Amino acid sequence: MSCKYELHVHTSQGSACGWSTGAEMADYFKRLGYAGMVVTDHFDGGNTAIDFNQPWVNAVESFCLGYEDAKRRGDEIELDVFFGFEYSFHGTEFLIYGLDKEWLINNPQIIKMSLKNALKYFRKAGAFIIHAHPFREAPYIEMFRLLPDYTDAVEVYNVHNTDRHNERAGVYAMMFGLKEVGGGDVHGADGQASGIDSPKRLHTIGEMINLIRHCDYKIIKPKIYSSYFTK
Repeated sequence: MSCKYELHVHTSQGSACGWSTGAEMADYFKRLGYAGMVVTDHFDGGNTAIDFNQPWVNAVESFCLGYEDAKRRGDEIELDVFFGFEYSFHGTEFLIYGLDKEWLINNPQIIKMSLKNALKYFRKAGAFIIHAHPFREAPYIEMFRLLPDYTDAVEVYNVHNTDRHNERAGVYAMMFGLKEVGGGDVHGADGQASGIDSPKRLHTIGEMINLIRHCDYKIIKPKIYSSYFTK
C-alpha cells in the first residue's frame, strides 16, 4: 500500500504567502492522489497572515482557521489533514508537529522566547521538530542557523530549493544523525508537491511522527523547479 503525505503546506487564511484556502488545498491534494497533508502555516515571527498583537486567544483562533478549513474538507473527501505550524526566527524556520490549538492558547509566552528556548520548550511539551530548508538562500534569510541539538529531522528535499541547497541539507542530517524528510512548501492549489510515501495510512499526527522516527517511508522527489526562492 502506498500513501503519499505532503508535510509542508500553507493556506491563505494563516500565511501571508498563501493563495489558496485550506479547503482548496485539501481538494488539490486529493486530486494529486495524496492520502493527506500537514498544514504548517507561518506563525508569529514568520510570514503570517495573522495580527498577533490582538488578544492571544483571538490570534490563535484566527491562525488555526486554515487548518480547520482543510480538516473539514478533508473529512468530507477522505483526506487525512494534520496540524502543525512553521516557527520562524529571522528566516530560520522549523516545522512543529505534535502541538495543537489548545496548547498554543495555553502558552502565550512562546512569542517572547529566544529561538533556542522556544525549540527546547516545544520539545519538552512533546513536539517533533523539522528544520525546514536549512540551506535556502533568499533575501529574507540573513544567515544559516543550525541547531542539531534542538532538531529531530531535516527537510533534505524542498522543491523550491536548488539541488545544491538540498544536498547540503542531506549532509547536515547525515552528520548529526537526524531524520530526513521532503516537503513541497506548497503555497497554493497549483504548487509542486513533495513529502513522503508511507506504506500505510496514518490517522493522527502522532502516527506521522512515529513513522518519521522509524524512517519507514520514501521521500517523494519531483523535479526541482524555479521559484521566487531560487531566483
